Amino acid sequence: MMYDAAIIGGGVIGGFCARELTRYNLSVVILEAADDVAAGASRANSGIVHAGFDAAEGTLKARFNVLGNRMMPEICRELGVGYKNNGSLVVAFGKEQENTLRELRSRGEKNGVEGLEILSGEQARAKEPHLSERVT
Repeated sequence: MMYDAAIIGGGVIGGFCARELTRYNLSVVILEAADDVAAGASRANSGIVHAGFDAAEGTLKARFNVLGNRMMPEICRELGVGYKNNGSLVVAFGKEQENTLRELRSRGEKNGVEGLEILSGEQARAKEPHLSERVT
């Protein structure tokens, strides 16, 4: 049988590539070496939808992080999969790490990430009461 496109790898990325190509009425086959789809890195991932604040400024990774983060709620609605955007809480222990937080915020803003803010230790503990008292 002939296909318009062959996707090598049946993980999350391969599956979504195939899904997108079928929107253009292309016949698509996924070639997967394992016994099942999502059997490799996709199966053992951390479940994080990266926002894009930690990716190097202006990189393709940053662009895809931001775009994927924005697309995720609609994709989950279409697929009937539960999704809740919990956000991220990155904490600092002291002035040096506070500088790192400011760098992450700046990088994220340059990458187009919205809603970034730096909280005090007290504000962070109000959101997450079990945080260490050492969080600044």
